[in-house]
Amino acid sequence: MPIVGNLSEFPLPEVLLLIGQRTGRLRLLDIPEFGILDVDISNGSVQTMKMGSCVLTETREMVDKLGVIVQARSGMFEFQMGPVALMVNQRLVSIHDLAMLLVCHVDEQAAQNKAVPVAEQKHRLVVFEPEIWMEPELYQFFHAARSHLSAALPMGKLAREMGMASGIVHENLTKLRLLGIIEMVEAGEQTQTDAKIEIMDKASAYIRVAQMTDQFRKLSSKLPAV
Repeated sequence: MPIVGNLSEFPLPEVLLLIGQRTGRLRLLDIPEFGILDVDISNGSVQTMKMGSCVLTETREMVDKLGVIVQARSGMFEFQMGPVALMVNQRLVSIHDLAMLLVCHVDEQAAQNKAVPVAEQKHRLVVFEPEIWMEPELYQFFHAARSHLSAALPMGKLAREMGMASGIVHENLTKLRLLGIIEMVEAGEQTQTDAKIEIMDKASAYIRVAQMTDQFRKLSSKLPAV
């Protein structure tokens, strides 16, 4: 039995991760601009992507086409297990890596459209204590970054605070997003978040001044009158 679903309910990167190490053909149907698109997969590696008579084997071309589908958020998918033609002497991309590249590509496109640089993108925690298994390196990154993610630091600042390359931080954040542990703060929400942080900072400063004033008054009351 094929696996069938709606891309408006199940984003394409999640569908790719669901396929995992299986072998078969992923067919994307009713896709605006493309119509029908087939992706042949063998043991978790993409062999080819076909659009009518056009056959794509380059990873960048695949990411560009699939990125349009992710952004459209419409259409259907159908995965049928079975043997597929294998590519010889071709550098293949794994389903996991394709999903990662796809999410990063869509992030970059969204940042350009909203005039929000990737370094300024912010993420927030959805799950503070995840119960799912994570790769050891990703687990270490999550625990090191958790307090920063709670404060919704921009990606560039997060990289500086953690002393890590921005590309590695972006990759780990993408993995956490795919696992549903964090989510991206939209551009409009970023403005609101910034305003809330500013208000909280001002409130904290006011409280500190009030506390210092109170301490000064207590000290003054103990001094002898002139």
